[in-house]
Amino acid sequence: MNEQTAPQTPDDGATVPPQPDPQAGPAPHAGPAPQAPPYAPPAPMLESEARTMAMLVHIVAAIAMVLSAGTLAWAVPLVMWLLYRERSALVDHHGKANLNLQLTSIVVFVAGIVLGIATLGIGLIVTVPAMIAYWVYALVISIMAGVHANRGEYYRIPFIIPFVR
Repeated sequence: MNEQTAPQTPDDGATVPPQPDPQAGPAPHAGPAPQAPPYAPPAPMLESEARTMAMLVHIVAAIAMVLSAGTLAWAVPLVMWLLYRERSALVDHHGKANLNLQLTSIVVFVAGIVLGIATLGIGLIVTVPAMIAYWVYALVISIMAGVHANRGEYYRIPFIIPFVR
C-alpha cells in the first residue's frame, strides 16, 4: 500500500479506512459491470453481393482444384460457406453444394486408390481413368454452377454425396 491508500490511525488508536484521492477523479461505478450487447445476426447481403460470392465459391474452388490437384479444393468452399452462410441463402446453398462436390471428389480419389491397392494394382487400370474423369467433371461442373450462381439460380449439382445438408 502506498501513502495515499494506507489505513490511517487517529490519535485515539482506531483505524480509519483509506480515503480516495480527491484529484484522482470520480470513484469507479459500484454497480454491476456493463454487459456486451446481445448477439445480433449479421446483416443480410445485397443480391448482387450474394450472387458474386456464390459464384466465387465455385470459381475459386475450381482454381484450387487445378493448383492443388484437387487435394485442397475443399478448403475454399468450406471457409466461404462458414463466413457467408448466415448472410445469404444463395451463398449458403452454393457453398454447401460445392463443399459436397469437393468432399465427393476426395471420396472418389481415396476409393480409387484403395480399390487399386486391394486388387494388387490391376484395379488401377480402371480406377485411375475414373478418378481423372470425375476430377474433370468436378472442374467443369464447378464452372457451370458458378455461372448459375451468378444468375441467382439455386443450381443442384448432380452426382455428389450430400455430406453437408
